[in-house]
Amino acid sequence: MNINKLLEKNSGIRLDIGCGGNKQHGFVGMDVRDLPGVDIVHDVTMFPWPLPDESVLTAIASHLLEHIPPFQADPKLLGLIRLLIDKGLISPTEVMEYVGIYNTGPMFIAFMDEAWRVLKVGGEFAIAVPHGRSDGFLQDPSHCNAINEARWAYFDPFVLANPADPNTQGLLWSIYKPKPWRIKHLTWSPDANIEVVLVKRSLDEVAL
Repeated sequence: MNINKLLEKNSGIRLDIGCGGNKQHGFVGMDVRDLPGVDIVHDVTMFPWPLPDESVLTAIASHLLEHIPPFQADPKLLGLIRLLIDKGLISPTEVMEYVGIYNTGPMFIAFMDEAWRVLKVGGEFAIAVPHGRSDGFLQDPSHCNAINEARWAYFDPFVLANPADPNTQGLLWSIYKPKPWRIKHLTWSPDANIEVVLVKRSLDEVAL
């Protein structure tokens, strides 16, 4: 699919991230697997995604984020990449093509920052994941990112870490200072799923 032509026609797309073979109607599907309905074949943990800044109106990710590694990249691997570049054995262009942007931050935060980058300000990101304490999370051997309802406070700079204490506003967000979101909707069951809708905030809303 020619994404640029689609963007020119519609002034933005609706993106189904990790759609697999079940892309939602009216959405552009992105998945690492070249399945029927997948429009963009790309590993979503490789940054940047092949989409321009603020090109997405709405994004969804259903039962994907529990597969995104939450940890930081191996510093030895990052050191090896720098060594190979310094010795002229690989070029920065080749690193971008095969590895993407490499950084020392947690992968999950980098994923959320990338979703923020491609969304327009005010665009919504709807997410469904199994609760990190549920059997649905524990049963799948490929699940590596246990998420609970408190996770999202790390991404909204205006959420109270302690609802009873106004002095805790943005306390969790300030630890890592990822790109800012607003929690519009959040429901969960420890025995089942978490559903959350995040809205992209402008950087002007927060003092980074």
